[in-house]
Amino acid sequence: MRYFAAAAVLGLSGCATVRTPEPTAVSHGALVVQAKVRGALIPFLSDLPDRAVVEQLDADGVPVPGKIAVSSLGRGGRMYVLDMPPGRYALSSFSFPARGSRYEVVLSSAVMRKAVVELRPGTIAFLGSLLLDGRYPDFDVAVERALTVAGHWLTPFLSRPVIPRDADLRGHDLGPMAEQTVLFDSRRDLAGTQWQLAVENRLRELGAPEPAATAGGLRNREIPLKEERYFSWRDTLKWGEPARSPTGLAWKQPDGEARAAVFFTSAGASGFAGYDEAVRQMREAADDLEDPAAVYAVRVGTRTGLGARMTSRRYKEGTLVGSEEAVSLTETVLVAYPTGMFTARLRAPREAFPKVLPAFREFLLQLVLGPPVKAPPPQEAVLPF
Repeated sequence: MRYFAAAAVLGLSGCATVRTPEPTAVSHGALVVQAKVRGALIPFLSDLPDRAVVEQLDADGVPVPGKIAVSSLGRGGRMYVLDMPPGRYALSSFSFPARGSRYEVVLSSAVMRKAVVELRPGTIAFLGSLLLDGRYPDFDVAVERALTVAGHWLTPFLSRPVIPRDADLRGHDLGPMAEQTVLFDSRRDLAGTQWQLAVENRLRELGAPEPAATAGGLRNREIPLKEERYFSWRDTLKWGEPARSPTGLAWKQPDGEARAAVFFTSAGASGFAGYDEAVRQMREAADDLEDPAAVYAVRVGTRTGLGARMTSRRYKEGTLVGSEEAVSLTETVLVAYPTGMFTARLRAPREAFPKVLPAFREFLLQLVLGPPVKAPPPQEAVLPF
C-alpha cells in the first residue's frame, strides 16, 4: 500500500535525518525501537542502529506478504517508523553505518514473535530496547566481507554495500521502565511535530514520572526528594524553606512577590464536598470574575489535574472602585486523589506571572503525591538448626 511504499523509499534513501513525516491520517500511529550492538572484540565500543524494518502481521501472527516498512528517523539508537495504520507489527531487522558499509542484523522469528505489538489508532507503540553482542563470523566469511569493504573504499562513488552482522541477543527489554526511558528521549526527538502528542499521551497512560531534576554544574547531581506527610517535593523553585501547616507547604519568592502553595484536603474534612464540587466552584469563580481562561489540564507528578487562572484586584482604602492599586493572577490546580484532593496554587503580580509560571509548572512535575512509601526493614536471615 501507499504508506508502506513511502516509508520504504525514505528508509532506502540512505539518510537517517530526513524531514520527519507528519501523520497523513488521524488513525495513523508510530512505532519506536531502541538497539545497541556491542563490539565483538572491544565490548565498550558499540554501534547504534539508525534504520529498522518492521513487518505487519495478520490475526494469526503470520507476516503479511509485501507489508514491510522502513523507519524514517533514527537518533541515538532509537528508530521511528512513522505514519503507520493501526495493526499488529513486529521488528524484523535493523542496520547501522560503519567503516564505509552498512551492517544489517536480521532477527530470528522467535525474537520477532516476542516483539509483536498492537498499534492502536493515533498512538505510539514500543517494540523494545535490544542489546546485542557482536561476534566474528567464520574465517572465510570474514575475508569475503573484508574484501567487500575494501572494494567500496576503492569505489566510493558506488552505493554503500549492505553486509550481514553476526550478533547474539543479550537483552530485549519490553517493560514499562524501558519504555518510559525511550519515550522521554522520543519526546525530545519528535519535539515540534504532531507525533509529540502521541508520545505525551502514552507517557500519561504509563503514569510515568518526569525524570528527576538535577542541580546542574560539573557534578550535575540529582536534586534530592524531600518527604512530607502527604507528598514529596524537589526544591526546583529555589525559594528557600517553605512555611508548614498540618496539611501542606507554602513558599514565597525571595526577590519578588510570587507565592506558591501545595496542600491536601482529606475527603472527611469539614466543608469538603468532593473533587467534582470543587471543580464546579472553581469554574464559577472564574466566570464571576469574567476571566477568559477556561479550565485546562495540568500535569502534577504522574497525575493530571484541572487548572484555572483568575484575576484579582486590590484597591487603596478609601478610593473608588476602578482606581486600581495592583492586579494579581492566580493559577489554581486541583488533583483528585483516592482519599481526598490536592490543591496547588501560584499567585503573582500580573507583570511577573509569566516569568514564574514555567518554574511553577516544572515544580509540579517533580511532585510525588501521597504519603512517602517507607522501605520495609531488612530481615535477618534465620539459619536452620
